[in-house]
Amino acid sequence: MANQPNRKGSNETPVRRKTGVAQIELKSEAVYLHMRGQAGEALNNSLYRLGELFKMTNRSANKTTYNMLKEWFQNEIISIADTEIDKLSSHFESLQSELIPGYSFVDIKNPDMNLEINIIHKSHIQVINIISKIDLIMDDIEAIALSGTFDDDVEQSSRNQALLILNNISSKIFKVTKPGKRNGGPFSPVFFLEGLQKGVFSLYPDAEKESNVVNIESTNDKNTAEESVDKSVELTEAV
Repeated sequence: MANQPNRKGSNETPVRRKTGVAQIELKSEAVYLHMRGQAGEALNNSLYRLGELFKMTNRSANKTTYNMLKEWFQNEIISIADTEIDKLSSHFESLQSELIPGYSFVDIKNPDMNLEINIIHKSHIQVINIISKIDLIMDDIEAIALSGTFDDDVEQSSRNQALLILNNISSKIFKVTKPGKRNGGPFSPVFFLEGLQKGVFSLYPDAEKESNVVNIESTNDKNTAEESVDKSVELTEAV
């Protein structure tokens, strides 16, 4: 019997965009369990959402919105994560300096901790690099913990500090893009970008709240302002 053709993807979940599948080999048990669970799924979903925004704005002749997203991503996601990783690294160094000699191992064996991550935009790769940096530091901390040189609560505190970096990435992306969910439906990148371009939505919602002061000079101005606020609330109300 002749070989049947390989129907690639016949049993796979369909994708909306051209997607690269990257496999990363993790060394930290904490990072691996985090990434394969709901928190890791949330991070992947947030990066997919951001990747769509990057791709859609990059195709536009006017790169203003794309450059806004790019600057926000670098300043509010990557730079902040790098700063927190530096703190985690300093924490590890302080643990090393206070080490009491513990049990000595001839080897430390890891289980299979490979993960597949879908990539639709290069911004995903930048976050994968962040995951890898955290993974290496936590691998060292976990190795020291095995030797019994410090209490379990020290390892738990280190784990919380590391995983908070990843949680903050997904939570910040979801918080900023949340207005793109209209009438209780799924996130609409088109709707979000339209609101962003018109100034209805902001990449810095907390700063907007602090500076959102309306001066009312007359009754007509008051009515106009109320209509504007009502429209804004309709578009940005949390779902």
